[in-house]
Amino acid sequence: MSEPIISTNPARCRDCYRCVRSCDVKAIRVKDHQAQIVQELCILCGTCVRVCPQKAKSIRSDRRQVIEAIAAGRRVVASVAPSAPAFFDMPDFQALAGAIRALGFEAVEETAVGARMVGLAHGEYGARSLERHPVIASACPVVVNLVERYYPDLIPHLAPIVSPMIAHGRLLKRTYGEDAFIVFIGPCIAKKQEMEDEAVSGAVQAVLTFRGLKEWFDHQGIQCPAEAAPTLEPSSEKARLFALEGGLIGTARMNTDILGTEMIMTSGLEACQDVLKDIRAGRLKAGLVELLACRGGCVNGPAMADMPGGIYLARQRVMEFSARHQSDLSLAREAWPDLGRGYHDRSLPAPAYSEAQIREVLQRVNKFTQEDELNCGACGYPTCRDKAVATLRGLAEVTMCIPYMRQRSESLRQVVMEATPNAILIFNRDLIIQDLSPSAEKIFHCSLPEVQGQPLSRLIPVMDDFVRVRDSGESMIGKTRRILDDLVVELTIVCVKGQGLMLAILKDVTERENERERFNALRTETLQRTREVVSKQMRVAHEIAHLLGETTAESKTIFSHLARLLEEEDHS
Repeated sequence: MSEPIISTNPARCRDCYRCVRSCDVKAIRVKDHQAQIVQELCILCGTCVRVCPQKAKSIRSDRRQVIEAIAAGRRVVASVAPSAPAFFDMPDFQALAGAIRALGFEAVEETAVGARMVGLAHGEYGARSLERHPVIASACPVVVNLVERYYPDLIPHLAPIVSPMIAHGRLLKRTYGEDAFIVFIGPCIAKKQEMEDEAVSGAVQAVLTFRGLKEWFDHQGIQCPAEAAPTLEPSSEKARLFALEGGLIGTARMNTDILGTEMIMTSGLEACQDVLKDIRAGRLKAGLVELLACRGGCVNGPAMADMPGGIYLARQRVMEFSARHQSDLSLAREAWPDLGRGYHDRSLPAPAYSEAQIREVLQRVNKFTQEDELNCGACGYPTCRDKAVATLRGLAEVTMCIPYMRQRSESLRQVVMEATPNAILIFNRDLIIQDLSPSAEKIFHCSLPEVQGQPLSRLIPVMDDFVRVRDSGESMIGKTRRILDDLVVELTIVCVKGQGLMLAILKDVTERENERERFNALRTETLQRTREVVSKQMRVAHEIAHLLGETTAESKTIFSHLARLLEEEDHS
């Protein structure tokens, strides 16, 4: 299997489910909190690439293959889509063609040549195939994918005609040889899959987006010349308008009046699906239906979403470009390549699940009654039951239910807030109170409604610690502080990263500190009294020693005198 055309960078994918909400066919699987494209379900509309706020979705690049083909000496030929003027705002086609040739391409031609053939072929097919009405135009590969995967019963209505890219690719192969390396350059991601489709494979070997081409230009230091625009002239050629709504019908030389009933022109996947549902129901009587997956047409393709200006500026650029004097796009009918193609049913039957299985999943997110099913769509699915089925299919996770997770979070928060004996205060970076635990209400003799939205200084006069933690971002853990005359706490202050909130935990240690102060006072008193007693003892001892010293001296004198007397008596 080839490399996926759209892939997800897990490091950037962050639980927002925006791609799931935006995907019309729900071809996204969320597993381990990461959104991944389900290739078998994807129609490659590129919506997920457009809407991802973290730019986690990336498009496969074929630039390496093109560079290798040029290096190998192959005849590398570019086919440039009619929407190019919307992206490059070029004065004429040769300005862009010269820049592309500077990359090593042998030739550069307009896909509008293929668009002209395809448009005329659609008009002829619609005129002779009345039994297939409404005929669904097959130029948009996303619409073809949509029909083959999700409306396979409508395949008989698809015109069996290739897209302009394939038509032009086949023509270029005939012109430059079957060994030529054909590169389509356009705004569409689905073209990368279309070139590999067995029904049309071989006509094109690589697909580059306009954005990818611009990056290549920038890397090589190549500038697309910005020459003065030629004078505008009336033009009857509509093929260069193929990228706009009604472009195919106009190229087919049919009536493009949007108020007409024979032709239907619409863009955007939601509108396309509405039309397909009406065809399925047998309600539409139109002859030809031109459906474009991108709102506004190919000028709003997924690889053009970040260009300056909007859809209507892009449309204006293409129309002005088409009005300038350009080379002839007509080609003799005998020079046309084969424009035929076939289709096949690529739908995947959705598994059937019992009501009991669906109810079991719903109950896992506390949805026990119909009233519990909010159908808010935050998970990306239109109803809670749809999300339950997606969970059973392995496309969704239970934790994607935002109301359930919020309820669970609030329940856990309530348990923590009510169970902890310590006071918890939550406040923002402006030191405005947001929440209090019941223990905090008790300690500060207040209620949450009384102080919510009030400055924290209303409860705690000295704010030095709170300001220091807020400004430094460094937590303060377990510091003893007397915050009121009758309240001493062990204070922890932390910043809640990414939420603009701070949290303080206050452990009431007033009794402990008061006991410590009493003990310290008693110890001080005891030490003082001990010093006094010792001092008195030393004084008494000194006095006794003095008296004992005098007595000892007198005794010594007496004993000495007595000894002498006894000695004298012995000698006599």
